[in-house]
Amino acid sequence: MTTTAEAAQDRQSAAIDLRLNELLVMWHRHQQGYRLSAGYSSSDATCRDFRTPGHWDWQNGASASRADDLEVQAIKDAMERIPNTPHRWHTALAFQARNLATGFDVWHSPVLPKTEDEREVLLMEARTKLLIQLRRDGAIG
Repeated sequence: MTTTAEAAQDRQSAAIDLRLNELLVMWHRHQQGYRLSAGYSSSDATCRDFRTPGHWDWQNGASASRADDLEVQAIKDAMERIPNTPHRWHTALAFQARNLATGFDVWHSPVLPKTEDEREVLLMEARTKLLIQLRRDGAIG
């Protein structure tokens, strides 16, 4: 029988895992050059660098876009600091991000461990390292 404190800790752990998954998907899409945008797919050269006044940012989505850009930069910086030696932590995170972005577990790497148990341990270590980096940078609570 679980106590209330254990149940609260389980909910917090699940929320952190979900947030980490969201950040990994954002990082993968950024790495692939995918960018969420509103409006037309191309822009006129005369208007490309136009910035709206700050007092309209809440209405036109510029503040949300800026927040997304800051999150992507934080996850990008953290991922760059995840080493690939002595274990393939960076590779494990990259493949998990790709699988999360597609919604299916279809992408695998020949350099990762063959057994699923070893891959899970490696991924858990990699996610812990990433979480430490993100917390150090203040990108995740």
